[in-house]
Amino acid sequence: MVKQYKVDEVSSMVDQLKDKGNIILTNYSGIRVKDLSKLRKTLRSKNAEYRVVKNTLFKRALKEVGIEGLDEYLKGPVAVAFAKDDVGDVAKALKDFAKDVEKFSYSAGYVDKVLYNSDQIKRIADLPSKEVVLAQLLGMINGPARGIAVGMNQIMASLARGIKAVAEAQNKQ
Repeated sequence: MVKQYKVDEVSSMVDQLKDKGNIILTNYSGIRVKDLSKLRKTLRSKNAEYRVVKNTLFKRALKEVGIEGLDEYLKGPVAVAFAKDDVGDVAKALKDFAKDVEKFSYSAGYVDKVLYNSDQIKRIADLPSKEVVLAQLLGMINGPARGIAVGMNQIMASLARGIKAVAEAQNKQ
């Protein structure tokens, strides 16, 4: 007989998977509750949730949503970071936390319907943020226009200096 709390737990995880389709699986074994609370707070500020899951129930939720390939990573104590957008920021937060807390690690991720291993998640964490990429793009777009404007300004200034020099030379005669 299936217990109601298990059904509710699977249903809750299914809702989270549908709402925040990107996940990163982590190993939290041996980490103090105080540190995990700090990580949860950090991830909440990035519009993500961090949740300890029971592997069998999480497998059911993944199956219900249609996500496959994570079964091999669901061994031992597993917690999941659920991210809606900006997975890079969430991965960065997890990477920073792993630097501070030696026992923490992440094993896999499912981002935009693609399965990633831990090395690929680390590469995602190393990518610049969305804001940085947009600033770089705008700088690249603005660069040539600025160069043209500066060049035209120099031509006009040179022309004005030339006219002034000719006028001064004629006034001296």
